[in-house]
Amino acid sequence: MEKKLKVYIASPYTKGWSFDNVRRQLKAKDILLNNGFTPFAPLMAHFYQIYTENHDERQMMGWELEWLNVCDFMVRLRVRLEDGSELSSFGSDEEESKANEWGIPIYTFWSLEELEYWAKNINPIEIIVEKNTLLEKILS
Repeated sequence: MEKKLKVYIASPYTKGWSFDNVRRQLKAKDILLNNGFTPFAPLMAHFYQIYTENHDERQMMGWELEWLNVCDFMVRLRVRLEDGSELSSFGSDEEESKANEWGIPIYTFWSLEELEYWAKNINPIEIIVEKNTLLEKILS
């Protein structure tokens, strides 16, 4: 069985309309799945929280960071508002900070179309090389 690269998807959740944010991340997950990656979509926890007792936000972030730590790279989905400003995301900022600390490559996209074009055209070896380069810098 061919090993597929694991990708963590970081995107806004609580700012803006949560339903749109979850839908955007699930569409990104489909794009990545359809292009040979194994994506982790932390906003799936939205459904977990609906059907179970709510968990502390810090606890949820801790679980999600455990997944980030085993991923080969991160996709950061940014959202531009109608006025041209960016929809802020404290959680995504924290995830990005951890990815940088752990030497996990981050690829940033402003649209699902941009992500889809990239996913169809990226050579997975490029991601592995970038990750190894980042890890070497951290360890030296």
